[in-house]
Amino acid sequence: MTENREIAKSIGAAFAVPLKAAGFRKRANSFNRRARDGMVHVVSIQLGPYERFGETVAPGSDLWGRFTVNLGVYVPDMGRLGSPRGSWVNEYNCQLRWRLGKVMPDGLDQWWDLRDRLSLEEVLSAVVDYAIPKLDSYPDADSVLAAYATEGHRAFGSIANRSVALDVADLHIARGDQASAEDLLRWYIDQLVSDREPHVPHQAYVREYLAERGMGHLDGPLR
Repeated sequence: MTENREIAKSIGAAFAVPLKAAGFRKRANSFNRRARDGMVHVVSIQLGPYERFGETVAPGSDLWGRFTVNLGVYVPDMGRLGSPRGSWVNEYNCQLRWRLGKVMPDGLDQWWDLRDRLSLEEVLSAVVDYAIPKLDSYPDADSVLAAYATEGHRAFGSIANRSVALDVADLHIARGDQASAEDLLRWYIDQLVSDREPHVPHQAYVREYLAERGMGHLDGPLR
């Protein structure tokens, strides 16, 4: 095992101390915690390349030099884009996703030096002060719906877009609230058809989505 891989392994072990105390289980450099309604909270360490004399060095056996932390919430009733292959949930399986830096006060995408122990101490403090409380704020499906009602797609993280309305509609359906699902889908369809440059392939996808859920009566405005 190379030196940087040893360092990455030691960082994962350091993360395990506060995360296991908060109820997470560890697998390699990823952590899962079960929540209510089948939801899973995820924390994962992502390694990245460093820059040498202005040249970005690709990740490799000896050349990882930075790391960041990804957070996620997996909601099984939002299965539109697929499900994990097994019982373990990875960050990319999650519908709600954030970088640790984005939930810190500065709101910046941050990477830290893999070899800097002060950086590790800073990140561990941020995990306790910001990451765990952020995930704690999504204890169940109702909290996901409440966050969406308040923040819209931004509640799902910086990479989300308004199409998460389809996932939220699925969550309403799973919870037996057909009326809220239909209201949300009508709003979403209105947004699609009012775009200055309508995305016709996506409208076709939404038409299929509606048909699969027995809501074809809503597709009239779509192309």
